[in-house]
Amino acid sequence: MTKKFNYGIKVSKRGFDVTDTSKPKSKKAPKKRALPSLLSSLALPYLFGAEIQVRRYCTAASTLKTKPVLGTIECLHEASTLFEDLNTVAKYMEMCGKKYKIHRLWLDVRDHIRHDIREEYDKENKTRKNLRANKLGIDPKLQTNIGFSTDAIKIGKVVIQIKRINSYLDRAEITISKIINRGRGKGFVKNE
Repeated sequence: MTKKFNYGIKVSKRGFDVTDTSKPKSKKAPKKRALPSLLSSLALPYLFGAEIQVRRYCTAASTLKTKPVLGTIECLHEASTLFEDLNTVAKYMEMCGKKYKIHRLWLDVRDHIRHDIREEYDKENKTRKNLRANKLGIDPKLQTNIGFSTDAIKIGKVVIQIKRINSYLDRAEITISKIINRGRGKGFVKNE
């Protein structure tokens, strides 16, 4: 038995019309610069995921004084997932031609939490890991140096305010919405 799925999103491949998939590929396929409308819709799950992760992080951080060990463990997990989502949003934004300085920070923090802490030297050049640790201000004698509070996350000497993350997410949402709306107008994106 096949269940009908009433909600979802369709994104056409370059040159196809999302509103009529029976049409052959257009000879006037959009150029690569038209791809943002296609790519940005794929960023939405990670954008909303990052917004959820900020709330989850803040909830975990609120337990730090009463349950410091459990709170720290939860904060590390929520921060790890948050920076994974932030980095994914950044990658899509860059593919859409919107590159911001902060994107490098999202990647560095993500890679530090997800790889360097576990000493995944076999998967990455040690020089790159050490450069990242140096940029983040982590003492070379330490595997990591992460601190958590209700309003910020500190990696080495870099303090990332939660309000800065929220500001980035607001800007990304506006940018992605504009790109998607342009894509809808051109027939590349269709919500069902």
